[in-house]
Amino acid sequence: MDSTDYFSHLYEIASHLNKEFSLHAALRKSLELTVKILDIETGWIWLTEANNTSVYLAASHNLPPALSNHPERLSGWCYCIKQYLSDDIDQAMNISEITCSRLKDITTGTKGLKFHAVIPIIVNGQKVGLMNLLSKETRELDDKELTILNTISELVGTAIQRTRLQHSNPLRSSQSDTTISNVLERIFLPKIDTIITNLDASQSSKPQINKAFNTAKDLKKQLALLHKETKDQDTSDRKVKELHYPELPLTKRELEVITLIKEGLTNDQIGKQLFIAERTVKFHVTAILSKLHADNRTEAVGICLKRGFLSI
Repeated sequence: MDSTDYFSHLYEIASHLNKEFSLHAALRKSLELTVKILDIETGWIWLTEANNTSVYLAASHNLPPALSNHPERLSGWCYCIKQYLSDDIDQAMNISEITCSRLKDITTGTKGLKFHAVIPIIVNGQKVGLMNLLSKETRELDDKELTILNTISELVGTAIQRTRLQHSNPLRSSQSDTTISNVLERIFLPKIDTIITNLDASQSSKPQINKAFNTAKDLKKQLALLHKETKDQDTSDRKVKELHYPELPLTKRELEVITLIKEGLTNDQIGKQLFIAERTVKFHVTAILSKLHADNRTEAVGICLKRGFLSI
């Protein structure tokens, strides 16, 4: 991955984070792009609770059946969470020497996932969350890949903190240093200037160098535009779309179904316990996913736990 690709990927993630008002949607898109950039199979993001002593599943992408069909396996503690909350993880790191405890000793439905990495999300010294990435190959991410993950972590952390601040105080001043604009100013623009300067000093007739130089200049224009847009947004009257959760959208029966899903029951088992047909259970599951804007059963359970629809 060359420098131009590096900044192009970060720009794409920053742009999506800036456009999304829904934290859930922003996290899912960032996770999807991160997995794509590093050619990883799957991943998920945990966010810390207010007391910083526990986490909850906030987003996931391309989960293997062993996890998507058994949401209970993505609850509770694991090695990464313990290390993170114990202040033993403060940078993106490989944990390839051990199999992810979520998949350990599971023989089917894992898609052969073995390697995994953990990326802490920390903003201004405050724990915000952590990201886990998994792939089939037992390999280690190199220094450049870990660097891009640390930068993505800062972008994601900034978006999380911004959304939480908007939720608690929609009229908060733009002087806060936890905006996407601030990250662009501190990280992107100075480094892209360096790339352009270096390319300009070494320009020759080689087409690839000229192309890289032009691409870098174009990227700087895009970043500057994004920077201006975010600053304008912060200094306007800011009719902010607050992050809020509606009243319970699930029916009594749907709540019974999601409760049993949380316990790890299959559709057939749920049907037998509730004395309804399995196809009726499938209908309720489809309705639950639609109402909660969740991609799978695991995300639906996580959303219900976060919103207080289910007890832990």
